[in-house]
Amino acid sequence: GARSTMLASLRALQPALAAARAPLGHALRHKSQSPKSTGISPLADKFVHVPRPQRFPEAIAGNGAPVKVIPPVIPLFLREKLGVPGPAAARGRNLPENLKRKRREASLLRPLDELSSGPRTFRVARSRMGNFPIYTDIRNGGSKVVTILRKYTGDVPALAAELEAVTGKEVTAYHGRLEMRGRHAPVIAEWLPTACP
Repeated sequence: GARSTMLASLRALQPALAAARAPLGHALRHKSQSPKSTGISPLADKFVHVPRPQRFPEAIAGNGAPVKVIPPVIPLFLREKLGVPGPAAARGRNLPENLKRKRREASLLRPLDELSSGPRTFRVARSRMGNFPIYTDIRNGGSKVVTILRKYTGDVPALAAELEAVTGKEVTAYHGRLEMRGRHAPVIAEWLPTACP
C-alpha cells in the first residue's frame, strides 16, 4: 500500500542523503524526533573554527610556532638601552590661541630681585593722592579680570617688557593704557616705587 511505497522511496533516497552528508562531515549533528530531520544542524557552520590570517606572515617559525617580534613602538627607556634611534620629530600641532599664549607667558615671569635697579627710560606719574594709576577692571560678567596701568610717558616698549617680567603676562598697549590679564595690582605697586621713585 501507501506505506510500502513510502518506505521504498525513502530507501531509494538514502544514497542521495548519504552523498549530501559527506561534505558536511565536520558539521555538528543532533538527534531529532522529527521524521523530516536530516540530522544536520543548520547552525553547524557557525561553530567551525577557521584560522585567521596572520598579520605578519614572516613572523612564523618553520615549526608553526610564533616568533617574538619587537613592537613597532619602543618605549623611551628601552630605546636608550638598545641604542635605537628615536622617532622623527612630530609635526607641530595646531594649538588653541589660549594655550599658545600660556606657553609664551611661561618664560616671562622673573623675580623682582633680578630686575635692573638703574634709571629707566619711562616714567609713571602718581595721582593727586600719591598713588600709582593701577586699576583692576572686571569684564564679561566677572569671567575676565584685567589690570590697567595709566599715566605713563617715555619708552613704552621698555615699560611693557618690564611689566611682562613682573606679572608673567603679555601686555597689550592701547591708547593711553597698558592692559594685562589677571589681578596684578599688588605686585605692580610693589615694583613701581623702585622703577619710578
